[in-house]
Amino acid sequence: MIVPVENIVETVDLTADDVLLPMMECIVNSVISLQQSDIPNDEKEIQVKIIRGSLPKQINLDKTKTIDSIVITDNGVGFNEKNYKSFETPFSKINKEFGCKGIGRFTVLAAFKNLKARSNYFENGNWNFREFEFNAYDELKPIEFKLSDKQKSKTTLVLDNCHNEIIKEKSALSLIQISEKIMEHCLIYYLNDSLPRIAVYEAEDNEVEFINNLFERVSKEKERVFTVKNHPFKIYITKTLKERNRKNNYVYYCANSRVVGNPKNIKNFNSLFNYPISKNGALYFLDVYVVSEFLNQKAFSTRNGFNIPKENENLLFGNSTHITFQDIEEKLTEILEDEYDQFVKESKIKSQKQIELYIKNNAPRYRSFLKNPAILNSIPPNLSEDKLEEHLYKISYSARKKVENHIEKFISNKQINEESIEKIKDDIREKTAYDIDSLADYMTRRKAIIQLFEKFLDADEDGRYKLEEDVHNIIFPMGLTNNQTSYENHNLWLLDERFINYKFIASDKSITSFSQKKSSKEPDLLLANNPDMFDNPISFGNRSAGEINSMVIFEFKRPGEIAHQKNKGDYRWQFSDLVEPYFDEFLYKQDKKNYKGNHIVITENTPKFGFIILDVIPPLLAKFNKGKGWKKTPFGTYYKIQSELNMHIEVMTFRKLLDIAQNRHSAFFDKLFT
Repeated sequence: MIVPVENIVETVDLTADDVLLPMMECIVNSVISLQQSDIPNDEKEIQVKIIRGSLPKQINLDKTKTIDSIVITDNGVGFNEKNYKSFETPFSKINKEFGCKGIGRFTVLAAFKNLKARSNYFENGNWNFREFEFNAYDELKPIEFKLSDKQKSKTTLVLDNCHNEIIKEKSALSLIQISEKIMEHCLIYYLNDSLPRIAVYEAEDNEVEFINNLFERVSKEKERVFTVKNHPFKIYITKTLKERNRKNNYVYYCANSRVVGNPKNIKNFNSLFNYPISKNGALYFLDVYVVSEFLNQKAFSTRNGFNIPKENENLLFGNSTHITFQDIEEKLTEILEDEYDQFVKESKIKSQKQIELYIKNNAPRYRSFLKNPAILNSIPPNLSEDKLEEHLYKISYSARKKVENHIEKFISNKQINEESIEKIKDDIREKTAYDIDSLADYMTRRKAIIQLFEKFLDADEDGRYKLEEDVHNIIFPMGLTNNQTSYENHNLWLLDERFINYKFIASDKSITSFSQKKSSKEPDLLLANNPDMFDNPISFGNRSAGEINSMVIFEFKRPGEIAHQKNKGDYRWQFSDLVEPYFDEFLYKQDKKNYKGNHIVITENTPKFGFIILDVIPPLLAKFNKGKGWKKTPFGTYYKIQSELNMHIEVMTFRKLLDIAQNRHSAFFDKLFT
């Protein structure tokens, strides 16, 4: 059976996360070659030369170029007969004891066009030199094999001409970034005291990074063992001083003495470890390395992942013998929380304060939780605001349903005794707390509406004022259509709390049928006979149709302009002219219908309330209306009562409306938000 190299290479699926994987495979092979050597440990070394190509398509701030080629040199045993035989045999098991799977060379060709090798080595009493090339088309191509006059072990691998566009684009990494990745990948060898000296340098300058020096920042903290479903695991816990831009603690899963895939952020499975560890006044980040024969067996041949399910719920039929990452990470959580118990306590306290602050400032609907430490302790720490809101809502919803079910059960059973009475008292107290939370949420919404209303009254940056429609839309949404059958979200409470439950009433004419506005929207109420006199007033009643027990009509005039001057400088007109004609339409015109075509009936005895909101009330206009029976209230508004029609009309400015609304709510806001 013949398997072309090209076919094998096509099965190697490298992603952007695997940008340095081909290099790592070769470095680890050099480490293994040095492990086979009998030279002293302090003489073992690996050199990695980075040869740059062009700038990436998305140029980085440092203008770092992409990697074109990589040259790796070591003084290990080299390509002797055993290692060369292993190299020319796909999926070779010759060096299986070192974790070699005979696939790394194909990973190299998935990113680079050629792999070139030159090796000077000692075998069977002779120094030998071997040179060959390896690519997807010519496969293994021997170039030279001879006795050597050089008595020094030296093997050089050249990963030549990066052609994988995904890998190439992501390879624009600085020398320190490459070095740190090598350090992470080879940390297991460092922990086992088997790491040779590794130097990484640029071909274009003299900049050099020594991997071994980077390890000096790492402290070997602890080693621990644990078992998951009868499989033993070992972890190495290291800590690194917080510096540069690092922000997370990581766990690395290893197979065959090397890191597999990308590290996992520990906070993703234990949110307590969202911060660096504090020790002796300094901050450290943890790096936890997990090794196991189980992981050795489950690693993909390309060593960029594991054949292990992520969570238990992904297992068919709940097979209890299978191990998932969730199982492993639950054990890791136990060990880490035990090892860093003081940090865990501090992290919980810090998180709880953040939760309390979020509830006080952003979510008063959960204020009752602040008096319940058990609930606060049950919330996972260090959640984002979105996740925290989601968690709080779930707790609130479940708790409300539980209380409501208890009360419903009490009512249904009709079993009244001392025990049941005490229990229902507790449930009612709990329900009251949740009802108060709902009120707090409602008041938060009102505060936002009042703040928005205030902004709408101020001129914007260009000196323009908000349009009349914008102010309307705060009180009620304009443009209702016949398809809208409910009107539950208005803010009529800004005018008067008595009107909070009033229903919306409208006819079925478009705005263009009575004014110069080009719109096909359904207005709130169209009762004007003179389009030059009236705009689009709003009408509410305690019912949406039939005989109305009371009715409210209010009219806005545009803020920031002189829309209050109905007759352009002539102030000899009454405020009531702006709303009385609408009431007359209902009183004296037969067959009046709402926007859904249902009849509306009001009489002289129906309580009628008219509100007129102006930008300003000029002194001359106020003087004229006082002469017509209008009274001024202590609050600076004007009113007139026509007892024979049971009609009350009040006039105020937008600013006065805002002041009244703010004063009416100040006691609630002070209680909730201070």
